[in-house]
Amino acid sequence: MTKKKSQKGKKEFNVKFLPFDVNIKVSSGTSLLDAVKTADLPLKTTCGGKGTCGDCVVQIISGSYRSKQSAALSDKLASRGFSLACQTEITDDITAQLPQFRELAIKSIVDSKFFEEQKNSISGLYEIDPPVKKIELDLPPPTLEDNYSDLKRIERKLQKKLSIKKLNCEYSVLKKLAHSVRKDQGKISIILFISGNEATVIDVVPQSEKQKLYGVACDIGTTTVALHLVNLGSGKIESTVSSLNQQIKGGEDIISRINYAQKPEGLRKLHELIILTVNNLIEKASLSAQVSPSDIYYASLSGNTTMFHLLLNLEPRHIREEPYVPTFNEVPTILSRDLGVKMNHEGRIHCSPAVGSYVGGDITAGLLCTPLLRNSKKISLFIDAGTNGELVVGNKDWLVTCACSAGPAFEGSGIKCGMPASEGAIEEIKMLDSGKLEYKVIGGIKPKGVCGSGLVDLLAELFIHGYIDRHGKYNEKKAAKKIVETEEGKGYLVEEGKNSFWGKDLIITENDISNLIRTKGAVFSACSLLLKNVGLGFKEIDSFYIAGGFGQHLNVENAVRIGLLPDLERNRFHYLGNSSLLGAYLILLSDKNKDLADEVAQKMTYIELNTEPNYMNQFTGALFLPHTDINLFPSVKKIFKP
Repeated sequence: MTKKKSQKGKKEFNVKFLPFDVNIKVSSGTSLLDAVKTADLPLKTTCGGKGTCGDCVVQIISGSYRSKQSAALSDKLASRGFSLACQTEITDDITAQLPQFRELAIKSIVDSKFFEEQKNSISGLYEIDPPVKKIELDLPPPTLEDNYSDLKRIERKLQKKLSIKKLNCEYSVLKKLAHSVRKDQGKISIILFISGNEATVIDVVPQSEKQKLYGVACDIGTTTVALHLVNLGSGKIESTVSSLNQQIKGGEDIISRINYAQKPEGLRKLHELIILTVNNLIEKASLSAQVSPSDIYYASLSGNTTMFHLLLNLEPRHIREEPYVPTFNEVPTILSRDLGVKMNHEGRIHCSPAVGSYVGGDITAGLLCTPLLRNSKKISLFIDAGTNGELVVGNKDWLVTCACSAGPAFEGSGIKCGMPASEGAIEEIKMLDSGKLEYKVIGGIKPKGVCGSGLVDLLAELFIHGYIDRHGKYNEKKAAKKIVETEEGKGYLVEEGKNSFWGKDLIITENDISNLIRTKGAVFSACSLLLKNVGLGFKEIDSFYIAGGFGQHLNVENAVRIGLLPDLERNRFHYLGNSSLLGAYLILLSDKNKDLADEVAQKMTYIELNTEPNYMNQFTGALFLPHTDINLFPSVKKIFKP
């Protein structure tokens, strides 16, 4: 077949990028890296496309190409179809997989056993009473004496079963009502959405069709989206799936996304990308559980304020402009058909209520997973150390919250060897006295990089063993055998390329360490300032609940050693993992939990750290390991080897 020629006479080829399912046309001879840029997709290029860093490695699934040899890519990987995008010339239609954006390993984000343990610890919230219900009715046949309409007869039956004063009905249901009522001689299954003392019929089917009722709980994170498919009758989680938020092509953090939304068609693109991400997850979860998406009638979503604005295709610009006012904090129930979510077209979608521009529904939902809301005496601190660091202090009677720009470092972004908590990520690290690193890799394969929990361990081990000083600079005498020169400066060799999945060295640079220190400093200084604003100190906090994208394991001891967490009794700290998803699940199960989340959002008082005169002093003081005032960390002071 003859390829189509461009205006310049060059042949044009189709390039498909996975997992984004993006297709573009490019001219013959175009580099794959330029094609990635044309497609507006994210791909690391630390060396600027010179072929020396090895960060832009992709896998060619099908098609022909020409690729230059590079020391940054092993022959073994090249033989398996891997190539550096900057050194690859397109000579045919090809399909390319962007490796660092492969679908995340589900168990590393949401471990079923972990969630069961969390669910058991909050058993009082685990009751099944969702607002969407399936009601079985047996309608008597109409007569000349009893000739009320089909809908009126349904209403009379329902009023005997439920405490509702008004019944509404969707037009799509009215169109099939007569047939559904008569097919099984009045035996029907009604799907109702109940709000207060009103109910809306969103589906009706003959009982012989054995209609199923499912819902989804979904955490829409800036970096990761995770979803449960749930049987609304039993509360059982039928399937769990997760993936990267495809909006990442518009930036890795919320500020980048807001800026991207200001471009022509930018907001529409970001809206479509998050809908695509959610729909892909629903489709995969449904396939896994052998459920039809049309049987999904309710969705409970949690996410930060910016993610919800982009989900709803609303202008997010004012979130980042003083006085930082969002379009909404609470969203009315949304019809799935209005958003294009792949579930029953009459399904209902609930978004967890936010508190402000930088404390969103993910925090409100996450708080449901803690005893903080059920204890009126003991004071607790909730910390979500994700891309946007959010904190809440208080108890059952009062709550005060703030947010800090922590950045995505602990989610693996902006770090040379960093990656999300997915298959191939080093999640635990220990340094022996000999200086050798022992580590655990998710999935038990050769390491691809280091995720958040592993980065905490690595930073702590390098510091405690004297390989870096309190500023995060390498001790060249101590670490001479492990120090390597990179284009970004000095780096520490975590693992040699011959032992890594991609065949390239895993290195953490001084610049990476600086990013990690800024991230931990932002979280710790925000904690300090928040407590100061309410007249408390760390020692007066009974429990610390930690959520975030570290992975399933966070070594609290090492988090204290680097100054991410205060130096207190270790049994005060409790790692929650993805509390936002668990909270969304609880809200899905019961309207009481939804009401509790609404109450929590109304109760929280928000403090804007950017206007606090002492914030920069607190932040600057935390830009050391563990802190400029090491006396705040007595346990670290005892073992520190300067």
